[in-house]
Amino acid sequence: MLVPPRLTRAPLRHASPRAAFSARLLVPQGSDADAKSDASASDAVVRLVAAGGSSLEADLDRLFPALSQCRGLVASTLRALTDRGIPAERFFAWASLQRGVSPSPHAHNLLIENAGKLADYRAMSRALALMSERRICLTDRAFAFLAPSASSRSGSVEDAARAVLRALNDVGGPCRASGVFSLVKALASVGEFDAAVSVIEETASKARHYNVLVAAKCKAGDFVGAREVFDEMRRTGCDPDPNTWNYLLGCLLKNGRLAEACGLVEAMERHKPGEVPNSLSYEILTYHACKAGKMDSAMRILDQMFSANLTPRITMHSAFIKGYFYAGRIEDARKYVGDMSTRDRHSANRNYSLLAKLLRKSGRAIDAGRVLYELMEKGLRPDHSAYVKVAKDLHKMGRGDLASELKSMFQRFNAQANMGR
Repeated sequence: MLVPPRLTRAPLRHASPRAAFSARLLVPQGSDADAKSDASASDAVVRLVAAGGSSLEADLDRLFPALSQCRGLVASTLRALTDRGIPAERFFAWASLQRGVSPSPHAHNLLIENAGKLADYRAMSRALALMSERRICLTDRAFAFLAPSASSRSGSVEDAARAVLRALNDVGGPCRASGVFSLVKALASVGEFDAAVSVIEETASKARHYNVLVAAKCKAGDFVGAREVFDEMRRTGCDPDPNTWNYLLGCLLKNGRLAEACGLVEAMERHKPGEVPNSLSYEILTYHACKAGKMDSAMRILDQMFSANLTPRITMHSAFIKGYFYAGRIEDARKYVGDMSTRDRHSANRNYSLLAKLLRKSGRAIDAGRVLYELMEKGLRPDHSAYVKVAKDLHKMGRGDLASELKSMFQRFNAQANMGR
């Protein structure tokens, strides 16, 4: 067994340029040409589709040998047809029968967009029925045509949204649920909140639908608007879920409204005991505390989280490590990853590897190597890219002895893996 190296335990800030990791030396895809080809083929197809006529399918068949080599043909053609206001249903039906050109789920959504742009809701219903039959989910891309133009009125968007909802209700099937959610999301993304609320009210009100609106308001920094949606949820009998509360919490903290955020956490505990604060709530709180350099407050929140028997996600550990590191508290970062290797062992590999990466990027390759060495001493394999980069940096600075030492330790894991086969 190796003798534990004395300098491995030394404080990082005092690392000697000639420090050793141990007490003794151990022996050891798409190109521009493709894009141009796709665009050229798409233009040829669009011209044929625009011309129409009874021979369209035969004309497309004659082009097929060249078209089959264009991987993005269907999607690019659908977008071009929609931009030019040309119906795409006939082309889509032809493409669905061709081997090597069959439409993807994304292409099905583009077909819905095409029908919506032309206000052809019968064609939309047929496309929806096809998606339902094939069990393909709708995305908000299908409803991108609802974005109001400079010349359109909000009322016309609401009318179009109601027409879409009627089509979804008529077709039903597996795609209706994804369709309603995506419709609400598309409307919220373009600021059509009244239309989105109308859709929610005409369907079974669900927290995930309202959460789309809350998230959009919070993203815009409109806490008052987000709170109005929150209150509307409760008025209609739709109970906010943990995500709803967490959106509001994140919005307050992002905008520096700490006192209100603390009040909201207390409200969470009163209204949803045992559900919120949840692990994401604690992560939001610690992230903003770490970002503000309030590391002691962040640590108290972490302790409270462990007391509630909740396990931190790796992103939460990253916030602590980076918070300490960028505040110049390197030893505290080292202590944190060491403590967490006991309290949350499954995160140890990534925590140590992250600290090593940060040290290496700051020009402290020897300290980075020491961190990786300590990790391997615990019987844990470091991130491979971190190990390789640190070893290369050590070689560049003339410390091949330390690089060899790391390599020797790392090779043990490969040997163990081979023995287990």
